[in-house]
Amino acid sequence: MTLAFLILFCAGEIYRYHDTVQGSSLPEVDAIVCLAGGRGRLSAASQVWYTYAEQAQLGLKKVPVLYLSGVGPQSNWPQLAWQLKPGAKFAKAKMISPENVVFENESLNTSENAKILLRYAQSRRWKKILLMTSSYHMKRAQFIFNHILTTQESPVEVETLTVIQEPFTTQAWITDWNGARVTLFEYFKLLYYRSLWSSF
Repeated sequence: MTLAFLILFCAGEIYRYHDTVQGSSLPEVDAIVCLAGGRGRLSAASQVWYTYAEQAQLGLKKVPVLYLSGVGPQSNWPQLAWQLKPGAKFAKAKMISPENVVFENESLNTSENAKILLRYAQSRRWKKILLMTSSYHMKRAQFIFNHILTTQESPVEVETLTVIQEPFTTQAWITDWNGARVTLFEYFKLLYYRSLWSSF
């Protein structure tokens, strides 16, 4: 019983990180990289894209590519476009078009997400990306992406912005069955990547 409580206590580590981007203070980036697979991630990433698009109209920012990573081999524009529509505060915004979006449908896990992105980023000489994923996934994703993208001869800087969409909060996950299950599973994955994983 004591060991179980200790593991639960340690598992909360996955939520102890800090995003490099806060709110509407968006840095210049070449791409918004959204890791598909979590509820609400694509929609949240598209809303950030619309913020960039609006700021670009004012001459403040360039519009980055919206790079959707790991969307699955069957994904296509008509299937995903409904998740990328502007929210109410972007009522006058021009809809994202297919040429603004990259669908990466080969990767099956976070490590592959990063490796395939690296090839794409190098071919286009990207210097900086904004990584978006769920709070339970961000610490491990940040670890993997930093390890793969920033250790290259031509490194790609990784900014982070968490998608808040879980039915459980990062403060109260331990009192929610699904929150505890997801957190423990993610914690063990983080331990694996820290101790046994080799990036290449």
